[in-house]
Amino acid sequence: MSERFIPLAQSRASYYCKGSPVHFAMVELFRMESTGETVVTLTFKNLFSRPLVTFTAYYRCKNRHGEVIAEDSFTYQDVYASEGESFGFDDAVFVSAEPIGSVEVHLGSVTYDDGVAHDLRRCPAVALPPLRRLSETERAAVCRALNTQDAEFEPVQAADGWRCTCGEFNYNAGRGKNMCSECGCEKLLIGAAVRNAKKSSAQRRPQYDADMQFLPVQDRPENNTNGHGGMQYMAPAGEQAQRANDPAAPVCDNAAGTVNIMKDSTAEFILRYAPFITMAAASAITMTAAMILQMMMG
Repeated sequence: MSERFIPLAQSRASYYCKGSPVHFAMVELFRMESTGETVVTLTFKNLFSRPLVTFTAYYRCKNRHGEVIAEDSFTYQDVYASEGESFGFDDAVFVSAEPIGSVEVHLGSVTYDDGVAHDLRRCPAVALPPLRRLSETERAAVCRALNTQDAEFEPVQAADGWRCTCGEFNYNAGRGKNMCSECGCEKLLIGAAVRNAKKSSAQRRPQYDADMQFLPVQDRPENNTNGHGGMQYMAPAGEQAQRANDPAAPVCDNAAGTVNIMKDSTAEFILRYAPFITMAAASAITMTAAMILQMMMG
């Protein structure tokens, strides 16, 4: 009967080693269904053009209280990982009877098919820029554009490489330069897909036409004895009930039925019909003056 491993946690590396042909990619925790113990696995990637044969890494595991419960090295034998290929994820480096809070990993040495061992401890560790998750709307749009299900993060440029939308760090060497060595998506297409997704999901502000008028609105009238303040009008009781059912009616300010109105009906009448009244008055005055002049001349 085969053992069943239940995934507990997964965390990508927060650093890379400058100049190293091997990249630490991920740590994963599993629980053994039969015993309940925690299993630690580490994932690495070969960045060199030659097949990787043997690799040694150092790890330190701590419990949830920060206490070191294991510190050792682990050697992967007969790997033969080609360029861009990941390895180590199917080997348990440590099995713990208590829950694990954190795992620290350091590169040791690597041997390729030429048989020469290379010490990687001299390669300085450089912190990677943090990953920021895409929103659900952006993630769905990017997945559709790239035809993938691995898009989760915003791609970001680092000093010696770039982090893909799948979270993988691609060192500026070999296949990782322009194409993600994990999900296979092209860097330029990833950037375009994320930009388009963010542009589409951004809230659009309303567009205003140049001919639109903006009128001042006064919520409540000012108390002014000279009549130049806001104007009020009290609707009769029956009219108040009718206005309550009329969506176009002004909204009452209080229970008494007092409402604010934009302008006086008398003033509106004068403004609307003043030009016609003026023309009629001018015509009458002209005709009267002409009749008086004829009478005086006759």
